[in-house]
Amino acid sequence: MTDTAILHIPESEKPLNKKQKEFNLLSETIEALDRQLAELQHAYDEMLRRMPAELDPLVREYQGHRADIVNLWDRTYEAEHFRKIYQDKLAHLITENAFDLIKNHGLADLKPVFNKYSPVNIDVLLEEARNREMTRIKDPAFLLESVNETEPEVAFHELSVADQQRIKAERREQRLDERIREAQQAKTTKSVRSVYMELVKTFHPDLETDESERTRKTETMQRITKAYQENNLLGLLKMQMELLNIHRAELENLNKNQLSYYNKLLRQQIEELDQQKTALQQRISAICGLPYQHANSLVTVIARFNANINELKAEIKNIKKVYKHWLVPSQLKAYLKPFQIPGQPAEDPEE
Repeated sequence: MTDTAILHIPESEKPLNKKQKEFNLLSETIEALDRQLAELQHAYDEMLRRMPAELDPLVREYQGHRADIVNLWDRTYEAEHFRKIYQDKLAHLITENAFDLIKNHGLADLKPVFNKYSPVNIDVLLEEARNREMTRIKDPAFLLESVNETEPEVAFHELSVADQQRIKAERREQRLDERIREAQQAKTTKSVRSVYMELVKTFHPDLETDESERTRKTETMQRITKAYQENNLLGLLKMQMELLNIHRAELENLNKNQLSYYNKLLRQQIEELDQQKTALQQRISAICGLPYQHANSLVTVIARFNANINELKAEIKNIKKVYKHWLVPSQLKAYLKPFQIPGQPAEDPEE
């Protein structure tokens, strides 16, 4: 929303009444929400722009190093360095990590490795996982939870390759839809649409017979349409007040019914803008992992995104060191010795 000089009832000799104070507060809140929405949209677009070149390659590199470690474990298992208790731990680590890399990161080359250590074929397990997910998504309880979700969403780089591709496709379609909606003047809230329709009834030039009046109404409709396209409730309200010959200096003279009407529209607009803000914050959270309630500014969001990139670089550096370290069988054995397979009793392998 642009060029929306705030609607404000000025203080006069007598103090403002409750409805006048509410009018001023609601107008200021809308202005603040508009600015914040624009800032958050810029942050979201900036992350989408940077992801293909800066984040996605790091994610692929990190998961590739994980796959290298799985293959190292596989080779080590077949060597004669370890007793059965160590081999059982390796088999567990291989199947756990290989399944995640195959299912969530598309590394299908690990399927033969997984199947060597699992009694159930990987394709059977993947099909079962897909069926469980489809059942969960169709569950009304899940749908209700998704609407009222309070926990931060999973970071984009932690999603499966299939989900990443689906989200990217949805984002491309969403951006296209947004352009179409803007072109068709359809991206508006109910409160904006309500005021817009009232103004159109008054200023639409098609039924005007007087040429000069038609010209005046055409120019006015252009202003109205521009405000409507920008979802600019305050701008539309200013025009509506002009129609009623209510100028800014005369706002204090609005009667009780007029103030109630405007305050109702302003409250509705705030509610709708808050919903837009929450939806945008949740999309931001899905990319950078920042709890959506904390995604309140461009600086905060981009700082979290940059931190994710730096953390991933550090993780890549560390996993490369781990791989090199575990090339020495004794060092890998030292790691495996205290490792406990979940659900199994603790054992201290004899040397």
